[in-house]
Amino acid sequence: MNKRGQTRIIELLLATVILAAAVVFSLFFARPMRSIYVRETSTLRRLAYNVLNNYAMSGVFENIILHGNLTGRPWQNEMATFMSMTLPPEILYYLEVYHAVLRNGTVTLRLLGTITNISDNQFTSLIESESITYTYVSTGEPDKTRGIILVFHLVLGFSG
Repeated sequence: MNKRGQTRIIELLLATVILAAAVVFSLFFARPMRSIYVRETSTLRRLAYNVLNNYAMSGVFENIILHGNLTGRPWQNEMATFMSMTLPPEILYYLEVYHAVLRNGTVTLRLLGTITNISDNQFTSLIESESITYTYVSTGEPDKTRGIILVFHLVLGFSG
C-alpha cells in the first residue's frame, strides 16, 4: 500500500516536469526573440542596404545617373522604375541622390534629385520606417566617371 502512494507521487512529479518543459519549449518558439518594432526596422534597414548594394554591384548608378540612359527619359524616371521593380509593392520609398564635391578640404553635397512613390498624405501615415545613408564612389572607366562620389539617402517604410 505504501509503495502505491510513492509511485503516484513520483508520477505526479514527472508529469509536472514534463508539462513545465513542454510549456517552456513552446513559449521559446512562440514568442519573438526581439520586439516586433526591432524586427521590422532591421528588416527594412537590411532591405535598403541590399537594394542599393545590388545597384552598385550591377553598375546601375553609372549607367543611369552618371552616363545618362539609352531611353532618353530623365534618370529619375529610370531609377523609379528600378526601385518599383526591386522593392515589394507594399514598401514605400523616398530616395535623395547627392553628388559630393571635395574642394579645398571641404565636402559639399549637391542634390541631384529625389525619387519617391509616396504621395503627400502618405508621409503622415507611415507606421514603420527606416532611413539609411549609402555612399558610392564610382570606379568606372578612366576620364569618364572615375572618382565621382554619390551619396544616397533612402527611406523605406510601411503605410498604415
